[in-house]
Amino acid sequence: MPRPQKILIDTETQAMQIIWPDGHESIYDLTYLRRACPCAECQPWKEGVGEPGKSPESVLKAEGKLNAVSDVIPIGGYAIQFHWADGHSYGIYDWNYLRELCPCDEDVAKRRQSTE
Repeated sequence: MPRPQKILIDTETQAMQIIWPDGHESIYDLTYLRRACPCAECQPWKEGVGEPGKSPESVLKAEGKLNAVSDVIPIGGYAIQFHWADGHSYGIYDWNYLRELCPCDEDVAKRRQSTE
């Protein structure tokens, strides 16, 4: 996936907007991105590995401020890394992953169709 044309983070609305090279616009709620963290600590929780119903420690600590971002760092030309206010900063969100996470109705429908 090519690098986005534009990335904006709005701290007032707690959202990130990405304009992709094909013109598609993705708007992500920062809480959604925090809960979709791709790091090794958070991944087992998302995949249902470990004790059922138990969130990873990092997510438990972050309750109430999941969407607070203290910094966003570019990683090469392929990803960004969030530094969350709770101290969590292990997840590297590459462009493919972010595009797959797009919460727009069209992309959500495509994901549903691919799992049926």
